[in-house]
Amino acid sequence: MSQSRTNTLGYLPNICSPQALLRVVIAALILGAVLAISVASELKQLPWLLGSHTLFTVWVVLIGVFVICLLSRTMGDVSSKKTTAIVMGVSIVLTIIASFIGMAVIKAPGEEGFSFDGLFLFKNILISVVASAVLLRYFFIHRRWQDTVEADTSAKYDALQSRMRPHFLFNSLNTVAHLVHKDPNRAEEAILDLADIMRTTLDKRTRITLQEEVDLTLRYLRMESLRLGKRRLTVLWDMDKNTLPFNMNILPLILQPVVENAIYHGIQPRKDGGTLSIGLYDAGDHLKVSVTNPLPPADANPHQKGNHIAQENMKNRLKLAYGERANLQILKTDQQYCVSFSIPKE
Repeated sequence: MSQSRTNTLGYLPNICSPQALLRVVIAALILGAVLAISVASELKQLPWLLGSHTLFTVWVVLIGVFVICLLSRTMGDVSSKKTTAIVMGVSIVLTIIASFIGMAVIKAPGEEGFSFDGLFLFKNILISVVASAVLLRYFFIHRRWQDTVEADTSAKYDALQSRMRPHFLFNSLNTVAHLVHKDPNRAEEAILDLADIMRTTLDKRTRITLQEEVDLTLRYLRMESLRLGKRRLTVLWDMDKNTLPFNMNILPLILQPVVENAIYHGIQPRKDGGTLSIGLYDAGDHLKVSVTNPLPPADANPHQKGNHIAQENMKNRLKLAYGERANLQILKTDQQYCVSFSIPKE
């Protein structure tokens, strides 16, 4: 967890820092000024209304921030629904308390004694609920966006690191060097493929087309075919080029890492290699993807058998980007290992 997310309640940002507190006070002053201007019927009422409304909003907000900061230090990680309920509850309770104090202390010129104003109380609660709901919605969307950016950045970094693994990079360069004199055209194509793979991992876009992801995967497979040899790596594509939505926007690096994982953990450990099957299917409002590879031999290196980190990363990225509309499934038999997932068309 990053430092910016320490001592936070659920999806809320860290509002306990001095910088955040200053922004909160400024926002409360602006809200109080807007409310005062909206209810003022005469210009001479404006100074008194500005003072009373800004004092009211700042007092409620500051106490609310203090309570939420205390809760964030003691409650730890809580669900989104619980976070919303806690903040709403704190906001309503403090608004009611502040409203009664306001009715007892803050009075217009000429007023004396305590006078209960039900409409004043109702309006304050309604404004508090609406303002809190809008702010919470903003925080929730911002946190989802932040998580998505971090997951995409992590995936690209991991992909770049995997490209830089010595066994991949050095073997690819050695293969290219061998082809330079034997088959210059294939050597040039291999260099271009390697350059495109490296360039894609540095692409800052959060969405690319299905065609771009397929092209990246094809380039990667061509490099692996040169490295492993066609006898050890057989690739079977199951897709209808006439019906697939190649212009569909998808997450970047959503197919290629699964293919790489299948080769590294399923094909490479086998002396005779194996067959890699890749399926892309148009399922109406969803795109279905499946990657199947043979299981590694029983005596394979434990690292080559995999630790499922890549799969967990993929699950998190799909959940952040598509929510419950996407899913990832693992099917393991005595002979094969299949990773499949579906994503909605956007």
